Amino acid sequence: MQAAANSDSLVRICDGIDRLVSMDLPRRGVIDLIFRAAREQAAMPLSLRAARLLQAGLAPGRVALIATGWLDRPHVSLDIAESDGPPGAAVLARALHVAFGAVPFVFVEDRIVAPTIAVVQAAGLRCVEPEQILAARGGSGALHAASVIALPSDRAKAEAMASDILGRFDIGAFVAVEKGGENRRGRIRTSRGADTTDALSKADALLDACRSRGIPSVGIGDGGNEIGMGLVHEQLAGRLRNSLGPDGTSDDGVIPSGRTDALVAATVSNWGAYGVATALAVLLENPDVLHSVEMEEAILRASAAAGFIDGVTGFVAPSVDGLPLGVHLAMVRLLRTFVGEGVNTVAWNKYPG
Repeated sequence: MQAAANSDSLVRICDGIDRLVSMDLPRRGVIDLIFRAAREQAAMPLSLRAARLLQAGLAPGRVALIATGWLDRPHVSLDIAESDGPPGAAVLARALHVAFGAVPFVFVEDRIVAPTIAVVQAAGLRCVEPEQILAARGGSGALHAASVIALPSDRAKAEAMASDILGRFDIGAFVAVEKGGENRRGRIRTSRGADTTDALSKADALLDACRSRGIPSVGIGDGGNEIGMGLVHEQLAGRLRNSLGPDGTSDDGVIPSGRTDALVAATVSNWGAYGVATALAVLLENPDVLHSVEMEEAILRASAAAGFIDGVTGFVAPSVDGLPLGVHLAMVRLLRTFVGEGVNTVAWNKYPG
């Protein structure tokens, strides 16, 4: 791949990554507003800011906390969750492990631990218990592992778990991928404004614990109601659909209050995670950090086989947010061009124009 040591080149590449993952293909009419606010706040490419924070926090053996999972039809069953989030978390878990030797802990609701394990393992990581994953690092044989952990929906219990995790393990970073965040009234709302507080695990407890210790944090979202969007709360309030709550203020609207150190806004949250993985691959000059098109297909098929639904169509299928499998495969194929795959750099370097 082309060397990315030149900072101007790195900024151009990561700007391209950002533009690609934020194209409004489903014509939802939301991402342009969120992306502009996030880009203005960051004053640099979103994927690059996230990648640099993760690089600063992680090292071999350090734990990356990754929160994901959205119970999409809680009025029907707490077993039903959407396919946007877990695939992105799995890809990022793999990327952080390959890039830094980090140990990924993925946090989801208790009812979707087993389906999430299937998705993470499709990304090549063997899921074991937290203590086992650390023991695996010292064994004689290689084991690329992750742990999927049930995070409570009760706030006090989630806080207790966060305190325990941060007390027992060496935490290097926190990332939320398509994870509902609490607004200023402590409620978690869907993008349509529905109150889904009781159903979702309280990942804000992990974020709060990490921020109080100066641990780098990244939020990845697509609708304005995910953890991390508090970073652009004022810019979105009154402009984003359902940003004003029943009381007429943004305090009880869809925008969370929690602020991460970096925010990545994308058309599909999975794509935002893929964009960060791509930026890491470019930054570290290691194409293997970004997963392959073949692995993307395996992950989305595993997601469907595990019962995750497309949150837009309601079907169990290897699609995400109403976009079919082929679109997601094409996205990964295009992202891989940023790490030099399929690009004739020799010819371009000779091009006289």
